[in-house]
This record gives sequence, structure tokens and C-alpha cells, in this order.
Amino acid sequence: MEVLAILTFLTVAYLYIRNRYLGSSLHEFELTSKRDHFVRAGEILQERGYRIVGERIPHELASFFGNRKFVTYVVVDYLVEKEGVQYPIKVRSVRDPERISGAWLRKQFLALYTLYESPIGFLSPDSGVMEFVDFSLDFPGRYYAKRWRTRLFWLAIGISIGWLLSFSR
Repeated sequence: MEVLAILTFLTVAYLYIRNRYLGSSLHEFELTSKRDHFVRAGEILQERGYRIVGERIPHELASFFGNRKFVTYVVVDYLVEKEGVQYPIKVRSVRDPERISGAWLRKQFLALYTLYESPIGFLSPDSGVMEFVDFSLDFPGRYYAKRWRTRLFWLAIGISIGWLLSFSR
């Protein structure tokens, strides 16, 4: 029992000294300030000729599952306008993954795309790169009906040509 108490004391003392005097390795990669990050993003947008219409605009989304209601917020970092077109802008944060995947884009931007019906700008203030995320929504039910009508049309033309050729003999 005494050995366990001594080991616990040594572990706690080691962790205290390491965090107090040596610093934590987790703090080495933090940005100076999240606000500075957004201010730099606003400066980049204005340098590129965008007019900032709004900043940090929350949109409430309610989901219903059975008799329960779930409320969440989707936040647009900047709403900018250029040449009469408004674009929502999301600023890249430190927590965003380095490698962007389609699933991540869908989770992050599809709600904004349905709200604004315009491409969403994704701005990285560290590198100054801004890319637009756009979606193409495919409704297969419409295309199946269209294909069915087209196939029926060509079938009717083929039958009528065959019927006309049967009279030529």
C-alpha cells in the first residue's frame, strides 16, 4: 500500500512540474487568437474586392425525430457581396482537417448551400487561399421519367418506320 501511495505522489508531482515549468506541447501549435484569425480573413476579403454584408450570422435549424425536437445552429462567418451576388464565407479553423473529403464538405457546407443557393467560399487566412464549394444536386426520379418518355418516343418512331417499310413490298 505504501508503494502505491509513493508512486501516486511521484506521478502527480511529475505531472505538476512538467506542466508548470516545462510547458505543454499542446500549446505550441495554437494560433495567437481566434479573433485575429477572423480579422485577417476580413482583410483578405476586402483586398479581393468583396463587400462584407454580415459577420457571424447564425441560422437555427430544427430537426424532428419522432416526438423530439433537436435544434442546432449553422453559422456563416462572413456574408459578402461582389458584383451583385452574395456569397456565404466559412473561415478555415485550426480544427478543420488538412485533407478535405466529400463527406466532410457535405457535412459542413450542404446546409449553407440549401440556405443561400449559391457557392460557399472557404477561406484559409493563413495561406490566403479562397476556394468555392458548389454542389450539383441530382434528382434521379426526374431523369428516369425523362428517359422513359424518350425511349417510348424512339420506340414509336421505330415501329412507325417498320410499319411504313412493310407497305413498300
